[in-house]
Amino acid sequence: MRIAILVCFFCICLPICWSQTWVKVSAGSSCSMGLKSDGTLWFWGRNNYSEYGDDSFNESWVPIQVGTQNNWTDIECGGMHVLALKADSTIWSWGSNYWGQLGHGIITWIGSPHQIGTDHDWVKIESGGLHNAAIKSNGTLWMWGSNEFGQLGIGNNSVVLSPMQVGTAHNWRQISLGGNHSLGFREEGSELVLYAWGFNGNGQLGQGDTQDRNVPTQLGTLANWNQITAGSSFAYGTLTDATSFSWGFNGLGVLSIGTTQSQNIPYPLTVVSTNINSIKLAAGAPSGNQLYGMHALALSSDSLSICSVGANYTGQLGNGNQNARSFLECDVASFVSIEENPSLALAIYPNPSSGKFTIEAPLEAGQVIALFDLNGQQVFSQEILNSGFNQSLQTKLTPGLYLLKLIDKEGVQLASRRLVVE
Repeated sequence: MRIAILVCFFCICLPICWSQTWVKVSAGSSCSMGLKSDGTLWFWGRNNYSEYGDDSFNESWVPIQVGTQNNWTDIECGGMHVLALKADSTIWSWGSNYWGQLGHGIITWIGSPHQIGTDHDWVKIESGGLHNAAIKSNGTLWMWGSNEFGQLGIGNNSVVLSPMQVGTAHNWRQISLGGNHSLGFREEGSELVLYAWGFNGNGQLGQGDTQDRNVPTQLGTLANWNQITAGSSFAYGTLTDATSFSWGFNGLGVLSIGTTQSQNIPYPLTVVSTNINSIKLAAGAPSGNQLYGMHALALSSDSLSICSVGANYTGQLGNGNQNARSFLECDVASFVSIEENPSLALAIYPNPSSGKFTIEAPLEAGQVIALFDLNGQQVFSQEILNSGFNQSLQTKLTPGLYLLKLIDKEGVQLASRRLVVE
């Protein structure tokens, strides 16, 4: 599920203590998960269905390790459940399970990681709100969970409680799941052909109509797809020649075509300054009749700023106001104006954050943590009272990009890092 993909997009990978780095993050509806380079898995946020994986319901405002294992290779957060892939190519899941989305053949929630089946040949995993998908090393596609609109692609609308193969094809290469629809590539000859299925009430299948499909159906005649991303009820895609398209529900201009008119076939984009391959789409209300999940983010082509489009009622576009817009504009958090000082090993997590975060560094009493906005104005400071290796902070900053500085007792800057507040 690509709402997890929003946090990952903003993540700035920084060195942390013991030379560990974050390699992926994923966001669920009320919690987040992170994967470090040492193969450990971390959790933070709400814990309504024991997404933390310890059979508890304890919340955490900072990342805490999930168990002690260090052989995790991928992580995907769904609505309120978690999928994870291990180095031995096994899939594990835990959390909410009302629609069988954990894949264990039951509908009872599971509060700790449990392996799905016994297979050791999974290579890719993907999570939607209430349905999931995985691709095996032989190129077969398997899906399970909610299937109200045929989003599992198995030819009917029955709930599936454990992984079921979708058709007989052995050439699946990529899968992306939206609220109640699914998109995927199959390698046919030398081309990647795009297929779509599931809910289509807003044209998010790109088939030229609003009819649902319960089997994978080729999307038009375009081939040579390079990238595909499903949002709550819309999608973006790019061909190998960099031609880009969007389609589906266009509430508040999220398709970046200059209007708010929905499109039921891929609509070509003009994105001169945007690296469209970095696009990340919000997930939210799958029916598209609410304002949630109606914005998109990307990096500028020079990677120096963030581009955003769509709904902005909570300031989610990051451009300093609450006005929606119908074109991707790269005017958010220009990284050129901020210089990092890497002289001291210092890391911030989660980053981006809601204003609650932890820094890791060799800290000494009397040092000061200060935050500055893009205009160079100090907006927060806190003195370190006890020496140690981490310090948790809670701020009330408006969304945007900030520079965090660690300053010693004599006023000398020891280190600085960028901080994104959502």
